[in-house]
Amino acid sequence: MNAKDLNMTFNNLREGWDGDWPGLPRVMESCLAMLGNDPTSVLLPRTRAVSDCIQEVALFIEENGRVQAGLKKEPDYHNRLHVSDTLVSLTTLLLLHRKYVGETGGKPSHIEWVAMLAMLGHDLMHDGSINSSTSQIETLSVHYLQPFLERHKVHKEDQRAVKNIIISTDPRLVKVSHEKIAKRIFSLADIDCLTVLIQESDIMASAMPHIGPLLAKRLEKEWRKIGFSQADIVATTAGRIQFLRYSALFSSPASEMLGMRTIKSVQLGVLGADA
Repeated sequence: MNAKDLNMTFNNLREGWDGDWPGLPRVMESCLAMLGNDPTSVLLPRTRAVSDCIQEVALFIEENGRVQAGLKKEPDYHNRLHVSDTLVSLTTLLLLHRKYVGETGGKPSHIEWVAMLAMLGHDLMHDGSINSSTSQIETLSVHYLQPFLERHKVHKEDQRAVKNIIISTDPRLVKVSHEKIAKRIFSLADIDCLTVLIQESDIMASAMPHIGPLLAKRLEKEWRKIGFSQADIVATTAGRIQFLRYSALFSSPASEMLGMRTIKSVQLGVLGADA
């Protein structure tokens, strides 16, 4: 999948969001299918536990989101559409990473299943608020995810990986994560590298030239409801430049293959700012 295909998928998700929404479980199913998953295949017990957990969490997020939407309480940005954006972004990066290391075809590896679970749960029960301390909301997401992990007997090492990744999706920790792996060989077996791939997926849609400004408007609306001062800036040209320069960080080989740095540079040039 290339950037054009990814943007088309983002657009398709928005058509569904505004019309006949397929539901988060269906989005996850499609992503896993792209990674080569066959729902009828037999998985090893450790992977099956992650797979079963994914199914229940996706269904829970969808059902809870529908209830919150009916009450007009579902966040304007941190909602089921955002989770879907991140899942298709991660799927794209995982497929490109396979290409980078010379792997073609096949089924999802165990670590890819773990990555998809972490992505799915990274904003679990997000209420549209902001952190008052490092990883405050992310820690709550881990808290809400824990019963699902325990119920499906997800392996303790996989639980630790998922929790560490989710905690690191606090935007304030992203730069440090990229710096940490700067001189390493990029491998999904390295939890720090996997964390970077998740962080990139978290902001991928927002970094795109057409979808990004629309998402900034959604974030502005979400922040205005809680009186956050950055609501005045996030959807402006200055806010866009700030986001692209300092928050939309991409350093994985997969994101380089997708052309994300060039996509950012072109936008900054159009906005009258240097890359």
